[in-house]
Amino acid sequence: MRRDSIFLSIDEALAAVCTDLRRYDPQIGLLCQIIRLVSGGTVVVEREGQKSGAWISMQGRPNMRWMEGPDLVEYACAAVKGSDWDSRLVSSICARAFHTRTLEEMDRETGQIGVRIETGMEGFSCRQCGRCCTSLDYHDELIEEDVARWERLGRIDILKWVRIIEREGEVRQYRIWTIPGTTRLADSCPFLKKISSENRWDCLIHDVKPAICRQYPLSRKHGLMTGCPGFDPKKTRGR
Repeated sequence: MRRDSIFLSIDEALAAVCTDLRRYDPQIGLLCQIIRLVSGGTVVVEREGQKSGAWISMQGRPNMRWMEGPDLVEYACAAVKGSDWDSRLVSSICARAFHTRTLEEMDRETGQIGVRIETGMEGFSCRQCGRCCTSLDYHDELIEEDVARWERLGRIDILKWVRIIEREGEVRQYRIWTIPGTTRLADSCPFLKKISSENRWDCLIHDVKPAICRQYPLSRKHGLMTGCPGFDPKKTRGR
């Protein structure tokens, strides 16, 4: 079976790792692994039981600093993006972060060295359970291209649920789904319909739904970390 994968440049791969680290509740074990890996042994990292943090110290320094939560995440991200790494190390970082196989590779079109990352999506099948639509916080993930497409198609029915946030006269953010005429978010997507007789949910704007919806889940790890049941639990993936 051909594995589904994406190619990322070194910079794109490191940015994706930081996005992953920030997306979920602190992945303490993963954070410690990555800090040790990128430091090459110059940083001492010690966990304390099941606590959601770790003791950090530069090699040769007697005092250790306790870090947890967002502080530990940002420390790891700064370490990841703080230097120029070779593709082998970046591939190793990505393999740990995304729980998948990775491969150093050169882009045939650009000649650029990067990392090919298997997504694990070849085993995915949407169950229309509605979990991603009802449970995940995606209200600030709407992009300009989505809005432009709806404007081009004249989809006023969708656009009225979009709040445009401006700062200094420039559009800074789009927020969905905002109750028309207010700044309050709707309890759920207004275009999601429950089909009770079939125990599933139906998207009423499936052909033009936002990119954040079309792309979910981004990878097998993303799906599993957010409770998506669309992967066959009998199929396991090696590193």
